[in-house]
Parts: sequence; C-alpha cells; structure tokens
Amino acid sequence: MRRVVLTLATEIGGLIRVINLIVLIGSLAGCKAKPEDVPPVPAPTTTTTTTTPGAPHDGVSLLQPGTAPLEALRYHLTKGDKTTSELVWDFDAKTDGKSDPVPTLVFDLETTVEGVAADGTAKLALTVTRTSVRPRPGRAASELFRHEVLAMRGITLHELLAPDGQLSGAQLDTAHLTDAVRTRLESLTHSLELAAMRLPAEPVGATARWRERRTLPEGGIRAVAETTYTLTSRTGTMLTYTAASSSSGAPQTLEQDGLQVDVTDTRGRAEAKGAVDLAHYSPQVSATSSFTTAMNVHAPKDTPGAGPSTIEITMALSVAPAPPVHGDDAAAP
Repeated sequence: MRRVVLTLATEIGGLIRVINLIVLIGSLAGCKAKPEDVPPVPAPTTTTTTTTPGAPHDGVSLLQPGTAPLEALRYHLTKGDKTTSELVWDFDAKTDGKSDPVPTLVFDLETTVEGVAADGTAKLALTVTRTSVRPRPGRAASELFRHEVLAMRGITLHELLAPDGQLSGAQLDTAHLTDAVRTRLESLTHSLELAAMRLPAEPVGATARWRERRTLPEGGIRAVAETTYTLTSRTGTMLTYTAASSSSGAPQTLEQDGLQVDVTDTRGRAEAKGAVDLAHYSPQVSATSSFTTAMNVHAPKDTPGAGPSTIEITMALSVAPAPPVHGDDAAAP
C-alpha cells in the first residue's frame, strides 16, 4: 500500500511531512504493496499554490506574558552532559476509509552535549542505542521491516540547539545504509526538529501563551502550521506546558513523474502536553495528531490509483526518560 516513513512528530507539521512522502506516492503507486515492501520513491518535484499578499510571517509571537515573576526562557546546556530517552510512536493511515496500521516503533536515544558556543548554541549528538517493534492488532511486522528498524541502531545525528529551542544544521551519515533505512532516519531527523519547543523572546511567567507559525518546506504538499503553547508551570529550570496545533493548505497541484495531482481540503489538528528542562536536553511529551487531505490523480483511466481519494492520518507519540534495560531486553529486535 503506502510507503512508511517513520516521522515521529509532536505537532501537525510532522503529519504534513508524512503525507508528502507516503500518501502522494502511495496514490500514484496504486496502494497495492505493503508499506515496508515499497522501494523508496523521490518526493514530488513541483508544487503550485495560491498565495495571499501580506500573509503573516513565520516565527514566534507572544500572546500573553503570564503572571509575575516574568523571566526569559532560554536553554543553557553544559558540555559533556548526557541524557537518555525512550520514544514510542504509533501511526495509522486510511485511504477512502481503508485502514493500514503500522506496528508500534520504540527508539532509545542517548543525547550528548558535544559543545556550547559563546552565544549559548549547543551542539548535540543523538545516538539511537536501541530499537524495537511491538505488534498491534491487525498489523504484524514483517522480517524486512524488523531488519530495517534494527539497522537504525548505532546511528548518530548531530545538530545545533539554539538557546530559544530551535534545532538546525542536522548532519546524519547514512552513506552505508539502504535507501529505506536512510529515509526512516531522515524522517526521524525532521521529527526531532519539530519536537523542539520554540521559546518566546520576551520574559514570561506561568500561564503565558505564545504561538509559533511555520510554513512547511518545498518538495511536497504546502501548508501552514500554527502551534500555541501555554506555560503551565516553572520550577527552577523545569517547564511544563500544553500545546495545540492546527494546519491548513490552499488548493494546489503537485507533479510526480509527469502525473498531476490536485490536492484540496488539507487540514489537521494536534494536542500535546509535556515538560522541558532548560539545563538538560531531555524533552518529555505525549501527543496525538490527525490529518486529512483530498487528492485527485490525473492519469489514464487504467492507471492504478488514478482519480479522487481521501487520505486520513493519525499518530500518537510519547517521549520520556528511558527505562532500565535488563537481560534479553537489550537484544530485542
């Protein structure tokens, strides 16, 4: 059916990325093969959208400062600091109401602060130390799927964390990996960027609210995602928050291998709650997301996947401190 890309997003923007790499290509391929058996396919090469003059700019804007005392929120990490976390991810996709659940994926990550620049920007190294697959009702993992997930162990991602929480400069050595595994890791990279909560420039206190607006990049379905954060508490360097996201995309046309796909009614929502330690990069989050879009593939009538279809995506994600690994668990696939 659709090609599975392991996007582990905590906000609606991650679902757009999934749609870009799974749904469109799945529609063009006729949705007949199992997700893990479909070979990698390049992303759409052309996107045409309708733009609105004077549209709002991307970035973070403060909605309300909250209650006193007000303080600036900034990461201040220490070189050599290490944290471990477990990421659990569930994904479901429906095409015209037909579901294709994917097994639950579990990643253990070790994050090391390799250095901190004078401006407070930290260089992070995130290593996948362990992976596993948990069967779900209606979806057992194939041996190929398990092998691809196992191949992700030991991979290290290097990226920069700005004091305001923005991640950038991701570098991932995937030259020795298969295309399928490389795609999964690149999706993990995008998801970690999305998982970083951006902080406002102004001093804030409890009950503060701010919004991040993000235009999703070229190369697939174009949409705008807005996430509103509410600071629920601050104790020392620890913050707790809730977040609500929404996304929408204007009617647009994408091209892939000479075929045209009209995309309409693009929309989504997400909710999350979590905690952030400004002295250690160890985000904790629990999130759910949903996304829907309608497509019409212009192709000869005998082409598999031609014509209209409706795509629905749902995801659930949790990130928490990694539990101890005992005995045979350390070797679990």
